[in-house]
Amino acid sequence: MPEDTPRITGERGSSQPTEVVQAGEVAEALEGGHVTALEEYSFVEAKHRAETARMLAYTLVLMLGLTVAGHYAAVFWLKLSGKADAIEDLSRIFTGWLPVISGLVGSAITYYFTREKG
Repeated sequence: MPEDTPRITGERGSSQPTEVVQAGEVAEALEGGHVTALEEYSFVEAKHRAETARMLAYTLVLMLGLTVAGHYAAVFWLKLSGKADAIEDLSRIFTGWLPVISGLVGSAITYYFTREKG
């Protein structure tokens, strides 16, 4: 780029106004903060896998508990509302969902407690 050609500073799509800087001028620098070496941020794969397995197991157990509690609450509410015919439809949905969620919970808990043995 020739010395006397103006340069335009600023990022594309930025909300900051662009500034035309003549050749030989120095644009004002923005403070970007402190940059540290990547080695300071250690990543331990075993710890990450253990935390992920624990989180999945707890989440799936919570989902199972909420599903069962929600089913009983819905049946109770439908019975009190006089909509007993809807209980059969709800029970059909629950009968299809329970094996899925219980299989996931069983797998997650088995993995969570036996992951070091494998």
